[in-house]
Amino acid sequence: MSRFGVLILMLLVVLLSGCPQTNESPIDDRAGLMAPSERQRVADFQHSLLQDYDIEFKVVVLERTTADLDQKALQLFEKYGVGRQTHGARGLLLVIDPMGHQLRLEVGYDLEGLYPDGFVGYVESQQMAPFFQAGRVGTGIEATVELLISRAAGIGVVDGVDGGTALTHLSGGGGARIDVQLGSGASKKEMVVDSEPFAAADSAEETLRRYMKVLQGHIKDPDLGLYTPKTRKFFRNWLVTDAQQDNELRELAAMIDRGQVVAVDNLAVMRFPLEQRRTSPYLLRRDESGWMLDFAAMGRLIGFNHRNQWFFRSTGHEFMFAFTDVQFDRNGFSQENP
Repeated sequence: MSRFGVLILMLLVVLLSGCPQTNESPIDDRAGLMAPSERQRVADFQHSLLQDYDIEFKVVVLERTTADLDQKALQLFEKYGVGRQTHGARGLLLVIDPMGHQLRLEVGYDLEGLYPDGFVGYVESQQMAPFFQAGRVGTGIEATVELLISRAAGIGVVDGVDGGTALTHLSGGGGARIDVQLGSGASKKEMVVDSEPFAAADSAEETLRRYMKVLQGHIKDPDLGLYTPKTRKFFRNWLVTDAQQDNELRELAAMIDRGQVVAVDNLAVMRFPLEQRRTSPYLLRRDESGWMLDFAAMGRLIGFNHRNQWFFRSTGHEFMFAFTDVQFDRNGFSQENP
C-alpha cells in the first residue's frame, strides 16, 4: 500500500471512531425467551416506529432477577441511550424480568404526554400480561407495539421538539411496572349466561352492532351464535385481550355509520371508506339462523402492515364481489378506480 493509501486508511479509522454507533440490536434477549422469527418481526416493528413516528423502542430481557426493577429500567435506559436516535428524548424501553415475574415499560421525557403512566399501565395489564401468561412473549410485544403505533397515529407525533437540547437524562421516570408470571397459562374464556343477545341477526348491520356489544362487555366466549362455526373453532384457540377489544370498539364505533353492506346470496361484506385504511372490512355469511361474522376468513384473507393499515393477502377469494369499484396494488392495498 502506498503512503497516500496508508494516510487515507488512518483518516477513516479516526473518523469512524468518532461516529456514534447506532447498529446495536434493538432487542437484548439473552434469556432466549423469543424465537428468531419473533425477534425479527419485533425488530421490523421497531424500525417502523422509529422511521414513521420518531420513537425508539428497545426490549431487554434480564437473565437474572432484580430487587428494584424501576431503578434497573432507569439504569438500562441511560446505559443504552434509548431515544438518542430520535429528535429528542423519544425513547421507550421494555424490560422483562422473567425470574422475578415482572416487567416495566420506561418512557422518555418527550413521550410522557403521548404515553402517560395510566395508559402504560393499562397496556401492560390488559395487553402484555395476557400474552405473557400464555407464554407468547414475542406475540405480546408485537401486539403491544401495535397499540403504541395506534396511539401515535391517532394523536400525532409531538411537535416542537428541540433536537439540539442536551439532556442529562433521557427518561424522567415515566412508565409503569406490573407483576406477571410468564407461562402461567392463558385465562379461561368464560361462557355468557344468556347468549340470545349475541345470536345471528336478520341483517348484517344488526349482527355487527351485536358484535359491538361483545367488544364493549369484553366477552371472550368463542361459541356465540353471531360467529360462523369455523370462527367459533378459530376463537377457541385465539387469544383475545381487553385492550384489543377496546381498540377495535373505538375504531368500529367511529366508522359503523359510514359503513356500506354489499351482499350477494349468502355472503356479505361491511366495507368502509377507503381512506380509512385502519378500519378493515368485515366478512359475513348467512345460514338459516341469520347473518354471522366470519373471522376465520378475515384472519386468513386480511393482513395489517406496521401502520395498522389493512390489505388483502389474496384478491382471488369469494368476497371480492364487494370490491368491483376498487383497484388493489400488488401488495393487496386498496385504491379507488380513477
